[in-house]
Amino acid sequence: MASYTVVIFVALAALGALIAYLGDLVGARLGKRRSTIFGMRPRRSARLIAAIVGAILPLIGLGVATLGSRYARVAVFELRTLMRSREELTGQIDDLQKQVARSEREARDADERATVAEREAETLLEAQEDAQERIGELTTRADDLRTRVDDLTARRGQLEGELEDAQAGLQDAQADLDTAQADLTTTDEDLERKRAEVEKMRGHVERLTTHIRSMDDRLAPLQRRLEDTQSELESRMSRLEVAQQELEDIEARLEQVQRRQELIAERPALFEPGDELIRVVLPADETQDQMESELYEVLHFAGAAAERRGVPEGANGRAVLVVAPIPPWASAEHVPEGMIVRHVASELRTRGADEWVVVVRAFRRLFSDDDTQLAVEFKAAANRLVFHAGEVLDEFAIGSDATALQAFEGIWLRITDKQTSLVRARAIAEGMLPHPDTGNYGSIDLAEIFAAAEAIRAGDDMMLVRVVAAEDTYTRGPLLLDIEVTEAEESP
Repeated sequence: MASYTVVIFVALAALGALIAYLGDLVGARLGKRRSTIFGMRPRRSARLIAAIVGAILPLIGLGVATLGSRYARVAVFELRTLMRSREELTGQIDDLQKQVARSEREARDADERATVAEREAETLLEAQEDAQERIGELTTRADDLRTRVDDLTARRGQLEGELEDAQAGLQDAQADLDTAQADLTTTDEDLERKRAEVEKMRGHVERLTTHIRSMDDRLAPLQRRLEDTQSELESRMSRLEVAQQELEDIEARLEQVQRRQELIAERPALFEPGDELIRVVLPADETQDQMESELYEVLHFAGAAAERRGVPEGANGRAVLVVAPIPPWASAEHVPEGMIVRHVASELRTRGADEWVVVVRAFRRLFSDDDTQLAVEFKAAANRLVFHAGEVLDEFAIGSDATALQAFEGIWLRITDKQTSLVRARAIAEGMLPHPDTGNYGSIDLAEIFAAAEAIRAGDDMMLVRVVAAEDTYTRGPLLLDIEVTEAEESP
């Protein structure tokens, strides 16, 4: 509270006392003198004086307050403007919260898109590699087919040359035959020889023709296969170009997402979702108004904790604004803070627990350069007895031949390791709340662990180590631990 406010309150109290004293003094003197005002009886005159003094007293107090305090003047003469400004600021806060929520959704969507893009890029890379391998195989196959086609074409040309030579020889032989037949001097033997040569040449021509047809039959499917291979190669090349274009697009999108993530990483976050601001224990046997007042006080302290870390104060006079839990019967759009507080207070009073651990924690991420309040939520758990003092939470054996470091690490990991700690697992299963700063379950002095390690080394054989609750522990925590070391044979 400001010093001038204290001065105003003291001045108002002193002035009120002085006016009351003067009014009483004037009334008493009028009564003694039995004076009258406006012809009334002395008693009624005294009452009129008291009434006038009573009417003047609040007016003077209000006047002094407005003269001495700027806030009082604003409250008296500019209340409507303040309410209108408050509504505008509330609207701006809602818009900013929507922008923050939209930005968070966009960031999550960007992360998801980046993951999908990475998977698509990997798939496309694999497909590209397969396509390149297939293209290489098809190219080799096309080259082989081209070589075989060229060989067959050359062989066909050679055979066609031989066929032409044979046909020319056949024509020459036929001409010789004709000449021999025309020559009457030619003997029958020469004629038969010429005929045999002609038949031989015809057979040779027919064989060459058959061979050429066979070569044509073999060459046709090879040419078709070559055409099919070239078509498939062209199709593969076009698909590879499309895949490469898609890969470039995905890499560009991935680069944009990575740049955005880098920009987000460069903005330090003051609070992450789930960060705890304050934890208190509230009784459930209070009236609705008392419970709401307690919750508003808790929010005040949570706002002070947020303000110490640089969060600005909002229109409600705090650095925090409650946005959850939303009542099931209310719409999620623009739920007033008062409605949430009333809902939480009603739930705490009617859910049957004697005490509640109420936690105020961050609802969404807030960056250092965000000029807005921190959105928070209420979380409550029944504050019940979880562990009794001396209750064994974990027990295990360690050999006395272990070194001091091995014994210390063995005990330390059994208590603090998040994967294997039975103490942590039991505390979580029982609904205990973690330590607000460290997030751990179970606290113990390192000196006790060193002492237990020395006790283990001082034993003769296997030593039984028990981790027990040091005192009665409730949901709110903290869970304090003790260590007991005995001979393993003494265990029940």
